[in-house]
Amino acid sequence: MGQVYMELEMERFIELKRVEEENIKLRKALEKIMGVEAPIMEGTEGWETRAYGIARQALGGEDHE
Repeated sequence: MGQVYMELEMERFIELKRVEEENIKLRKALEKIMGVEAPIMEGTEGWETRAYGIARQALGGEDHE
């Protein structure tokens, strides 16, 4: 019984690491989108491109310039 539990825990750990790595990749991609879109919005207050807004919201509303 203990061996089965350990194997299940290891599988959960591996899956968690995989999801964590995927999250990091997606976060970097969103930050790149924001970096590309930021110059387009330069000089405009209260306006943002659709891509920038979506990326900002996906990152939790944080401003990553």
